Amino acid sequence: MKKLLVYGGGAVVAIVIAVVAGTVFFAGDIIKKTVETLGPELTQAEVTLDKVDLSLTSGEATLTGLVIRNPKGFKTPHTFVLGEVAVKIDTGTITSDTIVINQVIIDSPDVIAEFQKFSFNPLKAMASIQESLETSNFMTIQRNVDSYVKKNIGSGNGQTATADNDKSGDGPKLIIEKFRMNNVKVRAVSQSGLMLDKSIPPFSISLDNIGKKEGGLPPAEIAAILIPAVQKEITDAMTGDLINAAKEMVGKLGDAAKGAMKSVTEGAGSMGKTITEGAGGVGKTVTEGAKGAGDAIKGLFGK
Repeated sequence: MKKLLVYGGGAVVAIVIAVVAGTVFFAGDIIKKTVETLGPELTQAEVTLDKVDLSLTSGEATLTGLVIRNPKGFKTPHTFVLGEVAVKIDTGTITSDTIVINQVIIDSPDVIAEFQKFSFNPLKAMASIQESLETSNFMTIQRNVDSYVKKNIGSGNGQTATADNDKSGDGPKLIIEKFRMNNVKVRAVSQSGLMLDKSIPPFSISLDNIGKKEGGLPPAEIAAILIPAVQKEITDAMTGDLINAAKEMVGKLGDAAKGAMKSVTEGAGSMGKTITEGAGGVGKTVTEGAKGAGDAIKGLFGK
């Protein structure tokens, strides 16, 4: 089931990059406003943030209650609820050309992966899961992010901007030493097709030294590396769980069909037995009744 999470994860990563930049340059209330303004533009879904605790002295920021809701066409309450996002920056690098982010840690994200249609063909397991993913809230959000990036930054899909609109050289570069998404909890739900409502075993994502070998990268390029990397991690994790869940559901459907056929067969056999025995009983009763009537007539005539 891990694939689903990464598609929506692109939006999370993009927002986190905005938070990292905000931690360096802005106050907490501006970070909140930036997230709640940039988030909906990226995702075409409501994005809210409860609170930002920021210490410019220590270079630490904690975001609480970051929620990415669903785009139009989806019914569940949200795509992501991030309980806490912690960012730690090496304050000794804040005034340099390359700023080092020691860590970005996202703890226990609560994720709902919603499919408008979930279908599964055991003979083409991966292909059918991919088709289902195309209908998911994650893929919808990713398409919205790609569209925004293509329009405002570059060509999308991890590609940097063209020369005419490339602003990646402006401002400092970034290195992220440690990126973690811990204890990711996913509930998979479908609107139609196979009626899926299943919680996937929690998993974690770990990436290190993003932009380090390049000596630092602009935020847009950090995002271009981080988003597909996170997507691959989640894809690999979630797809296997989705296939297993689908196989389990198909198996149950098969068992139910077999059970129904068995009930019909046994019912028909039981009914046949009842009819046969009943017919035999009726025949026996009629025969015995006729014999009794004959004996009575014989007695009447003294024979």
